[in-house]
Amino acid sequence: MKALGLIETKGTLAAVEAADAMVKAADVTLVEKTRVGGGLVTITVTGDVAAVQAAVDAGVAAVERIAASSLSAKLVIPRPHEELEILFTPKGPGGKTDPGVTDEEELEEGAAVGETVEEVVGDVVGEVEESPHPALPEKLDRQTLDSIIEKYGIAEGMAMADGLKVTALRTLAREYGELKISGREVSKANKQLLLEELKSYYEARND
Repeated sequence: MKALGLIETKGTLAAVEAADAMVKAADVTLVEKTRVGGGLVTITVTGDVAAVQAAVDAGVAAVERIAASSLSAKLVIPRPHEELEILFTPKGPGGKTDPGVTDEEELEEGAAVGETVEEVVGDVVGEVEESPHPALPEKLDRQTLDSIIEKYGIAEGMAMADGLKVTALRTLAREYGELKISGREVSKANKQLLLEELKSYYEARND
């Protein structure tokens, strides 16, 4: 069995970002996406040791760009015991399962094994109502918000900002010298006004 690389994240958004970064960074196969519970999601890849290590490093960096708190754990197993293979059924080229595992067996087991990045992304749609803003950072700065909006859009960025306490939101707003409010106005502003100012700034910047 080839090396295994695992990244556990808090929230599906971070898991999708990790999975995308991992398969882009090295020649690895995405084996499994597992919902552990409590909002935790584990992404597993397999491949040569060097490729798996590079993929895990890239996935960790991608998650931490969203928020360091979104990373729960990471692990690389260079030489997993052969008996671990029963836990994973990676798909080969074209999305086909390994020989000896039939489609019927996969359906009977109901296992979310060997999912592609597209399937992982597709799962997000079904989870929107349950967890509309996963991986909410504990502290949000301008650079992080810029990155989130660039990748996921203004709506997602504002949703994350909305999850902040008003004091943290005021601290964030002070990083923007381009807002229509400043100084004491920021200190007295409520959450709604701060969010409107931030949204107006990003909308104007994108025009």
